[in-house]
Amino acid sequence: MIVLVKTKKEKKTKPLMGIQQNLIYCDADTKAILKFLCEQSNSLYNCGVYWARQIFFKTGRIISKFDPVYEVGNNIHAQVMPSVPAQQTLLSVSEAFKSFKGLREIFFKGELDQKPKPPNYRTPGGLFKVAYPNVGAGKPTLLENGLIRFPLGLQINRWFKVKEFFLPLPINLDFNKVKEFTILPKNGKFYLECSYEVERVNIKPDINQALVGMKELKTVLIWGVNPISNLSRYH
Repeated sequence: MIVLVKTKKEKKTKPLMGIQQNLIYCDADTKAILKFLCEQSNSLYNCGVYWARQIFFKTGRIISKFDPVYEVGNNIHAQVMPSVPAQQTLLSVSEAFKSFKGLREIFFKGELDQKPKPPNYRTPGGLFKVAYPNVGAGKPTLLENGLIRFPLGLQINRWFKVKEFFLPLPINLDFNKVKEFTILPKNGKFYLECSYEVERVNIKPDINQALVGMKELKTVLIWGVNPISNLSRYH
């Protein structure tokens, strides 16, 4: 006789991520490419938000993760961008509505005072991040001279005869350990944001050291209550 026993699935621990931002120093041509990409990303994000808001207002349904990719992926702004970064921009729309869904659940439980509103649009004509995952097709590649090659979309190549752009890899990072490179517009500048996995360090507290520290802290606090009276003890 075989008895089936259900076991609880262990929750996977999310990796601990580190983020490093480096100011981009580049020539005018590269800066123009970065600006164009971030403008298209901003417009694509707004298109995704518009579609998701219409779905919510008309049907009451909140979009799932890949809905914007399937429904808005043929948008002109998506076609202009490299395919993978365009998908990442649309997934940012999904993340915004996922947070909105979570807030609604808290609100209907009576744990939130104000009813949350659907994600709103970004400023038209503004700039939004452009993310290049360091995996799969269309990922960046590291050249021997320390430069990272970022591929561009076919449409950009048709329009501007440009296939790629290059940025230096920060000297303190291992290219193969970086999970994602993001072009981040901020305060009129462009930054290269590198996300990488960090090893978790388990620290076991030493009770004896903690007790010694508390004793020393108590001594300091007692001394600080009335410094004049304390000083008078030694004069």
